[in-house]
Amino acid sequence: MRTPSLIIACLMLTLSLIPAGAQEHIDIVLQLAPRPMPTAVMIESGARLELYFSSLKQGGFGLLRLAGDSIEDPRLDFLGRERRFFQVEDDAWYAFLIVDMNASPGLRQLMVSAERGFDEINFTRAIRVDSGRFILQEFELPADRAYLVDPVIEAAEFARLEEITSESGPKPLWDGAGFGLPLESATTSPFGAFRVLNDGVKTRHTGWDQRASNATPVHAMAAGRVVFAASLEIRGDAVVIDHGVGVYTLYAHLSESNVTEGEAVGAGQIIGLSGNSGRSSGPHLHWELIVEGHWLDGLEIVALWLPS
Repeated sequence: MRTPSLIIACLMLTLSLIPAGAQEHIDIVLQLAPRPMPTAVMIESGARLELYFSSLKQGGFGLLRLAGDSIEDPRLDFLGRERRFFQVEDDAWYAFLIVDMNASPGLRQLMVSAERGFDEINFTRAIRVDSGRFILQEFELPADRAYLVDPVIEAAEFARLEEITSESGPKPLWDGAGFGLPLESATTSPFGAFRVLNDGVKTRHTGWDQRASNATPVHAMAAGRVVFAASLEIRGDAVVIDHGVGVYTLYAHLSESNVTEGEAVGAGQIIGLSGNSGRSSGPHLHWELIVEGHWLDGLEIVALWLPS
């Protein structure tokens, strides 16, 4: 998505396959991220529901696209929760199909409905939810930070984050660059891991860790608006970015932030420096993806095609 040289190479290959006498009749449109083929399609009453995922797992998500003339108020029901679709300019309607990390594996029913005049269009499909295969990790915090294993402190911080990430706008704020990793370094502790802290307290890892020495520049994963740039107890100095339609990224344990609340940021912009603040045992970057109030596997949004 961020390598135009690859796109140019593909374009040159395409041109080489066109007969010379026919080239003057071909209109070529160069797109950074053309919409891929859907993995599944359902058609009902002239409306088309497209699925852009092959499987879903605990803590994962996929993209739905609903297209058709005069469609209004599309919505979906999945895992006991109703969600609305969003629209990108004059394109079709889109929605994220979200699986909480604690959802039970197995077949689950997806229901999508929309209005067209006085009629209602309905789609139903069984979706398999697979295990996230989360690992178990044990950590020992330094004595001066051992108090941060307190479940009461953790619950209060989650409540605060839920409040911070509760009022996203109805339109995407990301652009054609999509989402990328905040650092180029290797990932370490994975999303969703079950953790035992100081030989007793159990918790979950709600994001990914990446290797980083102290004061390494951290980049915004996508364009958006800063909604938090201050200190939290467990996550230390942190930045939260709203990317629209309920999508947020969070960057934690920073030594310094370079942005302020309300500031618009671009994809790849430096938003702060890595550090060792909060519930941390050494310098690194911890980052999280929150979508409509659920903590999800952020690597999936880096790989997923998104409308912009």
